[in-house]
Amino acid sequence: MKPRGLSIRLAMLMVIATLLMQVAHGLYRFSVDVPMARERSMGEINNLVTSLQPALSESLYQYNEHLSEEILKTFRAYDAVQAVWLLDSDGTGIGVWVRVDTPAIGTEDFQEVTWPLQHQATEIGSLVILMDMSIIEHAAIVQVWHIIAFSALIGLLALVFLYIIAQALVTKPIESLSRMVNQIDSHEFTQDDINVLDNINTYYEIESLKLSIKDILSELLEHLVEHKKNVSLLQKFNQTLEQSVKERTFELEQAKEKAEVANRAKTDFLNVITHELRTPLNGVLGFSSILKGRDLAEKDKQMVEGIEHSGQGLLLLLNDIIDFIDLDSKPLAEQTLSVYDALASSFNEIKTQAEQKQLDFQLDVDKSLILKGDPRRLSILARQLLTNGIKFTESGSVILRCEQVETGGVLMTVEDTGVGMSDEQYERLCQGVFNQLEQGLNRSKSGLGLGLAIVNRICSKWGAQWWIEKNVPQGTKVLVQLKDIRPQNTLTSL
Repeated sequence: MKPRGLSIRLAMLMVIATLLMQVAHGLYRFSVDVPMARERSMGEINNLVTSLQPALSESLYQYNEHLSEEILKTFRAYDAVQAVWLLDSDGTGIGVWVRVDTPAIGTEDFQEVTWPLQHQATEIGSLVILMDMSIIEHAAIVQVWHIIAFSALIGLLALVFLYIIAQALVTKPIESLSRMVNQIDSHEFTQDDINVLDNINTYYEIESLKLSIKDILSELLEHLVEHKKNVSLLQKFNQTLEQSVKERTFELEQAKEKAEVANRAKTDFLNVITHELRTPLNGVLGFSSILKGRDLAEKDKQMVEGIEHSGQGLLLLLNDIIDFIDLDSKPLAEQTLSVYDALASSFNEIKTQAEQKQLDFQLDVDKSLILKGDPRRLSILARQLLTNGIKFTESGSVILRCEQVETGGVLMTVEDTGVGMSDEQYERLCQGVFNQLEQGLNRSKSGLGLGLAIVNRICSKWGAQWWIEKNVPQGTKVLVQLKDIRPQNTLTSL
């Protein structure tokens, strides 16, 4: 708090309060006293006319001009009255008085008032008075200003008196308390610093304030002493904790490095083993193809076709595993691609499978669709969905559609008329990464259940959304909403 700051603010508030009261008092006086002065003057003149009416009626009845003029001079005592006429019933003037010493006030507001005069219950004439109401208003205004000036003087004296009392009882004690409290260091002070407050003379509520401040400072001192003890204990604990954290951090870093090495080793092993398996598998497929071209017995030919069919299935599984591992270790490419070209490549790749089952295999994609993303991963996504559709559809159709959406990006739909899935199968499919709709040795369809896991992984890294709907009357519809690719973390646990 600045020195004398409280005193100055208190004085300013008192002056402003006094001025506001004087202004309100002046407005009230002007709005009430001036109209009342007009009414009061009219009442006094009316009383005077009432008291003079018998004499005026008698002089008018007798046509006594001298007496009439003497009576009319009575109105000289009222400054607002400018002229008075005593008229008979024909309007002839019997007596008249005109003021010749009218004060100049700058404005004029003349008003003429007439009183009828009677003699023995018979109207014999009238008394006409011309008044200047501005003189009444001026006199009332002057009187109001005198009252305001006197009130302002009394208010000023009261203000000075109140200021002196406030200085002695409120302002000076509060400023002294403020200075003492500001001198106390909140981090380092003793009981002696608190006892200094007893030297300040305070009264009434300020005394209660001083005692409250002492209580607060005493409690703060107790907390400060306790805090110093706690700080000392915490410093010792922090030293021990810091050493423990360093040791634990070192152990976690070592564990993390081991886990990363193990994860890389697992990924490398799967890459190597899958590629190594493809080499002999390609040999098996190649030799089975050669054998099919030779003249074999029907039974031997069926065995060779079984070998080729099993090899093709195994090759598809290996390709799925390679695709899954590839997604785990490599980020998606970011380039501008033709959606039609990416989807058409997958469509044409597995078109033979659909033709073998005599399915209505359709591609409905706008060739002008452009997207920013990974064309190879988009092809893999479409191939997995189409492969699943063909696998679970024995008759009917499998249709791949792709169209622009208003919110941006494209909506890809793979719709089939296959066996579909129940609500229980759909919920199980959404719970884990690897899921097969049919489980056990007697399942009708082969596969590891990696297809939708690959779809889910591509959509997750792409930032896309995908969901499954039931087709009517039967079948399944898989929808994938793709936008321009957004960056994703490249490392994801398998």
